[in-house]
Parts: sequence; structure tokens; C-alpha cells
Amino acid sequence: MKHTTHIFENAELSARAVADLILEKANAKKQQSQYFNIAVSGGSTPKFLFSLLAEEDYRTLIPWESIRFFWVDERCVEPTHPESNFGMTYDALLQFAFVPAENIFRMKGEDIPDNEADRYKNLLRSKLPAKNGFPVFDLILLGLGDDGHTASIFPDNLLLLDSEKTVDVATHPVSGQKRITLTGKTINNADEIVFLINGVNKAKIIADIINQTPEAKKYPANYVHNAAGQCSFYLDKEAVIF
Repeated sequence: MKHTTHIFENAELSARAVADLILEKANAKKQQSQYFNIAVSGGSTPKFLFSLLAEEDYRTLIPWESIRFFWVDERCVEPTHPESNFGMTYDALLQFAFVPAENIFRMKGEDIPDNEADRYKNLLRSKLPAKNGFPVFDLILLGLGDDGHTASIFPDNLLLLDSEKTVDVATHPVSGQKRITLTGKTINNADEIVFLINGVNKAKIIADIINQTPEAKKYPANYVHNAAGQCSFYLDKEAVIF
């Protein structure tokens, strides 16, 4: 597995680099008259990125009509709930109507989890190209939890990494909250995978993954890569000790 690292002086510069990547990829797809299909994650770091994309520097440059938004995972709450990943993205970016409503495909956290996982699986099948029986995203944007989890794949349920399901139901190991999540095989089927991570509290986990220490084997994020065995880390300098 090959990890490409991009290290920046601060969180703003790392987020801006990912924003530039989205701009570049979306424009390339527009030139081919194709959609740029991205799956996004929740959390404070993506929120900063989405707020940046809503600013004038990007909102006037990005071909929003060419971008389709999907979600990596969602907490089983109403979309207006403070913990909703969709709600965070809506507040930071989508409410400003740059993205056409028909290009937004949220996970419905308010619905029965198993039913929603099945619905979202069928939605992905209808909207995205497929390879090896799984949908193919152009880009998946991931975060990293303090326990090494990514998406809603937690260390106590590594089986989700190898699930034959496209979308599945996960349970938070502490709160017991149900979540809808893309599985490992779906994530690893993407053309490109980017981790956007900031802060010193993630530095040890990142170092373990990049250095492939024995400790890394317990982290779900350790097993994430695209079909070519690659993924990229966009980091601020506080997240770097390797």
C-alpha cells in the first residue's frame, strides 16, 4: 500500500489544497461532459472545507452542476439534528444553492437503518458506474477518529471492511448509536481516496499507519486504499510525527 502525504503549515492550507483538488477534478469531468461523483464525511475538519468551498474564491469557479454529492456515512438521526452529517454539510455549503438539488443524494438517517442501507445501495447502483460488483466514486473524502475508525467502520467491527454489502448498518461502540455506512469494499473501489486530517491527537495513529507498525492493524483506516493500493493524506503539521 502506498500512502501519499501532503503536509501544510495549518488546517486552512490543508483544506484549501483539498478544495483545489475538487476544483481540478470537477473541471476535468465537466470537460468530458461527465459528473464528478464525490462521497463526503462528517466532522469538524470537513466542515471547515465545506465552508471554504462556499466562499467566493471557490463558489464562482467550481462547476457545481457537474458535481454530485453522496455520503460516506450518516448517524441515524433526523437531518436537522446537530449530529447529522448531512445537516452539517447543508449548513456549511449546500444551503447556499450552488449545488443543484437533483445532485444531492443524502443518506436518510431518520429511516429504519436496514431499510435505508438497502435503499442507498440501490441508489448507488443506479447512479454510479460499477466495477467488480461495487459502485465507483471519483473521490471519497474521509476523516479519522481518535480510535482509528473511518467512515462508521470501528475497531470492534473490522468485518465491515470485507463485507459483500455495498452499504451496511454500523453501531457506535460507546454510544450504541446506529449508523449507515459505506463498507470497506465500496470505499476501496473508488478512483481516489483522500484523508483530510488535522490536529495532534491524530498524529500517533497516522504515524502507525504510514510506518505500518503492528499497532496499525487494529485501525480500520489502515485498510483503506483505492484499487491501485493508494490513498492520500492531507495533513496540517500538528498531525505529523512520522
